[in-house]
Amino acid sequence: MQDFPFDHQGVFHIFNRSNDRRPIFNDDENYQFFLSKLVRQMKDVAEILAYCLMPNHYHLLVIPMHDVLEELAFNADGTLKKFPTKELGEGTRRLQMGYTKSYNSHYGITGSRWQQHAKVTSHGETVSSGINYLHMNPVEGKLVDHPSEWGFSSFNEYSGIIHPSDCIANVTLGQQLLKLETL
Repeated sequence: MQDFPFDHQGVFHIFNRSNDRRPIFNDDENYQFFLSKLVRQMKDVAEILAYCLMPNHYHLLVIPMHDVLEELAFNADGTLKKFPTKELGEGTRRLQMGYTKSYNSHYGITGSRWQQHAKVTSHGETVSSGINYLHMNPVEGKLVDHPSEWGFSSFNEYSGIIHPSDCIANVTLGQQLLKLETL
């Protein structure tokens, strides 16, 4: 784990995908609504370092604002058996539930849109590798040639294309952590 200049115990990668891997973000409005829900649900729960929404899944790189459980238990696939804080788990649950409710109402359908539970891993690698992984997801998925072309990630926030007051990610904190890695 990294030494951070604050009282939290680490960086976590949260992710989930849609049931049957079907698109869950069908248009810009869907992406924007999810991002607005993300801001509301995580504002008192976690600092968002980076994010990326893809047509059938999402990734978040976060630092919890509440104390992390002392003992983290892992599944065989490396994911945590439960969220590192109850607040982070509840915020993620509300994010997905709220999005699903609105999505279903909009499209006149019922049922869960997401796989059973969001997954979370303790991000043991460098912050730069985590941010890069999220930002390169649309390129790896062959949706765009360069991450700046994808409007639903924090790449353009880190690049300075998005005004700081409009950023979802805490770019200042992310940049501080990136600088710590180079010391």
